[in-house]
This record gives sequence, structure tokens and C-alpha cells, in this order.
Amino acid sequence: MSSRLLRAAAALLIVLTAVACGPAAGSPGATPHATTFTEFATAYCASWDALFKAVGNPDTGSGSILSKSLDQAVAAHDAATAERIAADVRNQLEMGRQQAAIAAQWPSARPMMVQMDRLLVAFEMMTAAKRAAAGQPAGPVDAQAAFEQAGGVEAWTAMFQAARGLERPSAAPSQSCPTVPVSV
Repeated sequence: MSSRLLRAAAALLIVLTAVACGPAAGSPGATPHATTFTEFATAYCASWDALFKAVGNPDTGSGSILSKSLDQAVAAHDAATAERIAADVRNQLEMGRQQAAIAAQWPSARPMMVQMDRLLVAFEMMTAAKRAAAGQPAGPVDAQAAFEQAGGVEAWTAMFQAARGLERPSAAPSQSCPTVPVSV
């Protein structure tokens, strides 16, 4: 009986190994690849869309619904609400990072998308600072300092400098992202 159990366990191990080592293209957890300029543009716009949903338009300083709600929870010292909203903001920023990683697969976009990732991480640090402030006694929230210390300002500038190196196929005209005021 123990040899039968051992054979069953070995067979299960072989099956699990085959599944784990098999092609990932059809698996739901597979990372999409940007092998065309259109795929790059789609991921690029999706990363911006996530940023706008999470924090608003960084260029104008206008907040998103989420960031304004987080600011209200912080002002009210409502730590539970701030934690919930901060988690939603982080989720959006993480989706943006995933899309930036996909967009970075377009060879000439990599330097720009690395900076986009740094920017999204800096906004995560800003969000964490706000969330932490919600549970503290009244006092100034220096979330901007957290953003700056995480390299957000440098990433913002470097991202636009790196965008100058973006190569597009001659047949790919400049286009606007469908949901945010950003062009590619």
C-alpha cells in the first residue's frame, strides 16, 4: 500500500511539474507582451489611465476621486476609511506598474517606462504617507516629501526626456489615449 501511495505521489509530482513548466502563453497568469507599437500604445495608455484613477492628473495637480476621498479621510483622522481608500489607490498604481512593464517591452520605450514605473512607486509612497497620517493626531501631512524622497520629481522629468527617444513605425501616427489627456 505504501508503494501505491508513493507511485501516486510521484505521478502527481510529474503532472504538476509538466503543468508548471509548460507554455505560459495560454495560462491566465501569463504576462502579456508588447510586440507591436499598437500593443505598446495600449499598455502605455492603460498605465496613464491607472495613474489618473489613482491620483489624478499630475501635470495639473487635479486629484482623482480616490485621492480626494483619501485626503478627506486623512483630514477626518478616519484611519479605517483611509486604509480602505489607500488600498484602492495602491491597486490602481500597481495596475499602472503592470501596464508600464508591458509597455517597456517595446524596445525604444523602455527608458521612458522605467521612469513611469518610478513615478508610480513614488505615488505609492505618497499614498502610504497619507494613510499613516490618518491615524495620527492633527498635524501637517507631508506626503509631498515622501513623493520627492522616492524620486517622483526626477522620474517625472526623466520620463519626458526619455520620451524623445521613442521610435514609432512610420505608419503609426501620433494618437491620443482614449480616456486620459495623454498622447503617444
